[in-house]
Amino acid sequence: MNVLGYGIGEIAIIVANFTCNVALVNSVKYIQYTLHYPYPLLISAVHMVFSWLACGVYVKFNVPALREYTLKRYMVEVFPVAAMASASIGCGNMALKYIFPSFHELLQQTSPAAQVLVCVLIYHQRYNLPTYLSMIPICGGAIMCSGGEVNFNVIGVTFSIGAVLTRALKNTMQSRLMTTSFTNIELLYVLAPANLFFFLSGSFLFEGVLAPTRELISMPTALFAVVFSALLACTYNLLAFKMLQVLSPVGAMVVHTLKTPATLMVSTVLFGNKVGISQIIGFVIITAGVYYYKNYGKEVKPEDYQKIDPKNGGDPEEFDLELADRPASPRL
Repeated sequence: MNVLGYGIGEIAIIVANFTCNVALVNSVKYIQYTLHYPYPLLISAVHMVFSWLACGVYVKFNVPALREYTLKRYMVEVFPVAAMASASIGCGNMALKYIFPSFHELLQQTSPAAQVLVCVLIYHQRYNLPTYLSMIPICGGAIMCSGGEVNFNVIGVTFSIGAVLTRALKNTMQSRLMTTSFTNIELLYVLAPANLFFFLSGSFLFEGVLAPTRELISMPTALFAVVFSALLACTYNLLAFKMLQVLSPVGAMVVHTLKTPATLMVSTVLFGNKVGISQIIGFVIITAGVYYYKNYGKEVKPEDYQKIDPKNGGDPEEFDLELADRPASPRL
């Protein structure tokens, strides 16, 4: 039996990934807001331990490419990626201490704009005109979402945007490692020890050495919730890897986009955080911008600036930024 070209097993992976993702975001807020356990960095550390174990079982605790890494090479190539990954996760969980999952999820939709910003300013990459045009609805929609938020908090918004920017840095740095050494799941396994170091260091510095652990042990409900949330985290990481094997990039984008309204609904039910009409309109505008970016945005390579047409005697064709990297139209 097939649904939209996918088998039952593939549909199950997609649905499970979707469910875990929505549940994970709301579980972190539930632990901090409802159970009054305000230690997001320690929660992140527990998530990382479970994720490392799950990935380790999946790869049988054996990553051949890692054997080629000396400690110096690991510190130079892997450690900075782990720092950005930890900052992204930590900022996301810190944001949920101050704002609700619904608003946080809306702000995360600006990720494509942050990705382009990082690539242009830091890595000096260039993009075609549709890429820059798509930034207008993405950023404009985010402003609408912020303006319509009843429980607006500057600290929470700062952490949420910080999560977007550090994730963009991590993704750019990570892509270089994945093309040379590791698969998705192997990279998560390799990054986990360094991530754990950053989370524990941050927790000891900003949350205390003994207080978070003492409170967790004395609160059985919170302990169960943290363990359950960690199980969601490691399950989500494995399912995300499997889903990338099942879906096309566009399909993955659709699932990611649908996650946002689902998170909004669950957040409203659990925490009573109302979503205004301007936020719904803002989300639609952001989604339109992301769709336009995914379908028409392209990186402009240096060789695209001068295209030689043999029929014109070797004269360079005029370069059109909007048409860069587009496939040539079929000749009649």
